[in-house]
Amino acid sequence: MAKQPTEIRILTVTDDPSAPRQLSQMLGDDAGVRTLFADTGNAVQRTFESEPIDMVMVNVDSADLPLFEASTRAAREQDRFVPVLALIDEEDTEAALAVAAAGVDGFVNQAGLRQLKRLVTHQVESLRARRDAEIALRSLADIEDRYTLLLDSSSEAIAYIHEGLHIYANRAYLELFGFDSFEELEGLSMLDLLSASDEVPDLKQVLKAIARDELPSEALQLNAHCQDGTAFTASVSFSPARYGGEYCAQMLVREKVTQGDPELEEELRKLRTSDLLTGMLNAPAFTELLERAVDGRSDTSGLTVLVMSLDDHDQLLDKVGVGATDDLVGEAANLFRDVAGETHEMARLRDHSFALFAECDDREEAEKLASDIVEQSTGRIIDVRDTSLTVSASIGLAIAGSELHHPDTLIEQAESALAEAMRAGGKGFVRYRPRVSAEGDEDDAAWDERLRHALDQDEFGLVTSPITSMEDDEFLISEVETRLRPEDSDEVMLPAVYMAAAARVGLAPRVDADMLDRLEALINERKEPDAQWLVPLSLETLTDESAIEAIEKRLADGPLSPTGLILGFREAEVREKLRPVQAFIERLRKLDCRFALCDVGPDAPIDSQLRHLDIDFARLAPEMIQDLSDNEERRQKLSTLVSEARQHRTRIIAPRVENTGDLATLWQFGIILVQGEFVREEASV
Repeated sequence: MAKQPTEIRILTVTDDPSAPRQLSQMLGDDAGVRTLFADTGNAVQRTFESEPIDMVMVNVDSADLPLFEASTRAAREQDRFVPVLALIDEEDTEAALAVAAAGVDGFVNQAGLRQLKRLVTHQVESLRARRDAEIALRSLADIEDRYTLLLDSSSEAIAYIHEGLHIYANRAYLELFGFDSFEELEGLSMLDLLSASDEVPDLKQVLKAIARDELPSEALQLNAHCQDGTAFTASVSFSPARYGGEYCAQMLVREKVTQGDPELEEELRKLRTSDLLTGMLNAPAFTELLERAVDGRSDTSGLTVLVMSLDDHDQLLDKVGVGATDDLVGEAANLFRDVAGETHEMARLRDHSFALFAECDDREEAEKLASDIVEQSTGRIIDVRDTSLTVSASIGLAIAGSELHHPDTLIEQAESALAEAMRAGGKGFVRYRPRVSAEGDEDDAAWDERLRHALDQDEFGLVTSPITSMEDDEFLISEVETRLRPEDSDEVMLPAVYMAAAARVGLAPRVDADMLDRLEALINERKEPDAQWLVPLSLETLTDESAIEAIEKRLADGPLSPTGLILGFREAEVREKLRPVQAFIERLRKLDCRFALCDVGPDAPIDSQLRHLDIDFARLAPEMIQDLSDNEERRQKLSTLVSEARQHRTRIIAPRVENTGDLATLWQFGIILVQGEFVREEASV
C-alpha cells in the first residue's frame, strides 16, 4: 500500500470566503492539503493558537497592509518554519513593495493561477521533505541513544578517541582503568593510559596513523596504566566509528591474563561470553555454542533456533520512558527465561530480541516449544520501575536440515521469521520457510537455500507416468519424476523449473538421490518384483563418482532390481558429454541395468549418439510428434530417427499421445511404445 502524504495545513488570509475551497480544488484531492480561512488579524492569531499551521497564503491589498503584517508576524513567531506566500495585484505597487520588504517566501500575481499552483506545490513538497528530515534526525538521535545504552551495558571495555583524545568511554572501560566517571577521563589522551611495549615500540606513530584514518588491522599488545598507578598488559583493537556526528576510532581494550591464574581466566571468560544486563549468553557466545553443536556432526537435522521478542516494544518503551530501556530488557529476559525453563541455552541476541537453542527430534517438537513459549508469555504482567505492563510475544523459528554450513544461517532465518511474525500482528510464531516461485527469476543463492529446504522438509513428491505398448497389453514401464510443492502452497513445480538451478548449485545429485529414496519406498509398498521403472538422472549424477557408487550400493543392497531399472538421461545435457556417459553405461551395464535417451528432439545428432552409446530406449521430445500430418519435414526427420534406432535395436517411446489419430500415425512409423494421459494418466504417489 502506498504511503499516505503527510497532511499540510494552509491558512488562506483573504476577504473571499471561497478562496480556501478554490485552492483545494486547484491542488487536487490527492495533494494531502487542508485549507483554513481567516479575514482579520485576530482571526489569524486565533487560528495559529488552535491549529498547527504549516503555511500561510495572504492576498495582499495596499488598502489593508496591517492584515498582511499581522499574518507575517504570526508565522515568524512560531517555533518552527512556516513559509508565507503572497498574492498581489500587478498594478498594486504599494502592496508589491510591502511584500518585498517583508521578505516572504514567494509571491505571484493574483491572475497567474498556473504560477500559483506551481509555487504552492513546491512549498508543500519542501515542507514534507523538511518534516521527513526532522523525523529522520529524531530517529537517528534515538538510535544513537540506544546504541550508547548498549555500549554502556557491554561487558567489553570500549572507548572512542578523536585526534588521540577520549570523547567517550563505557562503564566497563572506566572500571578497567579505575575512573569513577567519564568527566575524570574526558580530554585525556590515549597515551595517558597506554604506552609502548616490546611488540609496539613506537605508540606515537600508531596514534599519527590513526589520525590519518589508518587503523591497525590487528590487535596491539600494549602496556596499560590504571588511575591508581597499577599496570597490566592489554590487547587493544581499533575499528572505525562515528560518535556525536564526528568520525572517530573505537578502541576495544582487553586485559591479558597470565596462564597461572585459572580462576581469573574463567571469570574473564564469563564476562566475555555473558550479556552484562541479563546474564544470558551474548550474541558471539551464542554463535560459538551453535558452532560447537554443528562441529563434527554429519547430520544437523533437528538443531533449532528460536528468536523471540516482546510485541510492540517501542510502545512499551514509550510507556516507561527511554531511561528505563535496560529495565524493560531485563524484565523481558526474566520472562522468557521463566517460560522457556532452564533446560535450554538462551542469549540476548540484539537490542531487545533473545535467542534459544534446542535439539528437537522433529518439526512438531520444535513448533510445540515455540507455541508453548508464546502461549505462556501472552497476557503476562511485568513491572518496569513503577509501571505495570501487560505483554505478549512473537517468535521466529528456524530448524536445520541435514546440512548446515554455518550457524549464522540458522540465526538469520529465525530473525527473518520473527519479523514475519511481527508483521502478521504478533502473539504467535512463524517457522522459517524460503519463498519458492516457479517464475525462475531468483538468483542461485536463493535457489540453493530453497532446494536445501525442500530436501530437508520433505517437499518433493514422486509422480509416475506409464509407458505402454500398442501390441502387448501386459507391457508397462513406469517413468518416475519428482515434483516440488512448497509447504502450505498449491503451486507445483516441474523438474524443468528447478533441475537446472539444482545443477548450477551442486544439488542435482541430492535431488536425484531423493527421487531414488522415494522410488525404493514405493517398491517396498507395492511389492511388484517384475515392475519396470524409467528413472531420468541428471548429468551431474552420471559424472559424480560418489553418486555412482551410491547407485551401485542401492542395486546391491536395496529393493531396486537392476533388471527392472532403466536409467535415463536427457539428450540435450549429454550431447557434448558422450565420453563420461559412455563410461557410466559400461559400468552399470555390468549390473544388467538398461538405459534410455530422453527428450530426443529434431536437431539431435541421433546417429552419432547411438553409435557411441549403448541405448535400449529413446524417448522423443513432445514436439517430434506434433502436427505430423501437416509437417512433411518433421515426418522425414522422424522417419530417419526411427530407421537409425532400428539399426541399433533401440526402441522408440512417443510421449504425450493425446488422441487415437496420433496412435494411428505412430503405428505407421513403427512406433508402438506410447506415453500420455490419453493412454493412461500420470499418478502422484
